[in-house]
Amino acid sequence: MQPIRSGTTTERIVRTTLLVLLTNGFGIAFLWDGYVGYARDNAEQLVGSLGLEPDPFPAITPEVTSAEAHRVIQDVSPGTAAAAVEALLGGPTLEHGDDMYYVGPGGHLRIRLDRGRVAGVKWIDGIHSESELAHQRWIGYGLGALGVLFLLHFIRVVTTRVTLTDEGLKIRGRPLIPFAAMEALRAGGSGKSRRVELGYSLDGRRGLLRLDEYVVRHLPAIVAAICERKAFTNPLKPD
Repeated sequence: MQPIRSGTTTERIVRTTLLVLLTNGFGIAFLWDGYVGYARDNAEQLVGSLGLEPDPFPAITPEVTSAEAHRVIQDVSPGTAAAAVEALLGGPTLEHGDDMYYVGPGGHLRIRLDRGRVAGVKWIDGIHSESELAHQRWIGYGLGALGVLFLLHFIRVVTTRVTLTDEGLKIRGRPLIPFAAMEALRAGGSGKSRRVELGYSLDGRRGLLRLDEYVVRHLPAIVAAICERKAFTNPLKPD
């Protein structure tokens, strides 16, 4: 007989590709917002509120967090010299009027000065809080993990191979089913795509192989060849 070799259907490849692109695309978008986008929004909002131009864009220091800011608030008392603050925290991200600003991803630390000395210290959340940033990152990680699973599934889909030769039916990753082992072929349930069930006996064990036209592109040709060889009634042909 003429060998029949079949991959999977174009529809299945397209759908799986879309799943990979969507999950990984959204995962990257959420991670971008969690690490970069939301932090930039916060910095832009601060610069705009001060009436400054965002050029050059203010540096965002990951170490400047609400927890670190509250530690500074405990350590920096009113009357502390501005030079002592800079010795502790480094130079400010922004200076505007009598205020120094240390900008972090989720907000900023504002230090008010009066004649070169600290008059007040306050942490101010950005329009996107640190919890929002963390939420975006966790969603991104979850979608990334799901994207990896879909990518592995995509590889399995595009490497689908079903071959029918004189030796029998071979599906990649499964043992060969010789024609002598095939016992019955019948329609396999309802659905949008046509399905068949191949009953066989191999190595003293009975098995049932389900084949779907959505998964196997040349399923009608494979089924017709098996029916011709085994004198089965073709379950894919209308009565």
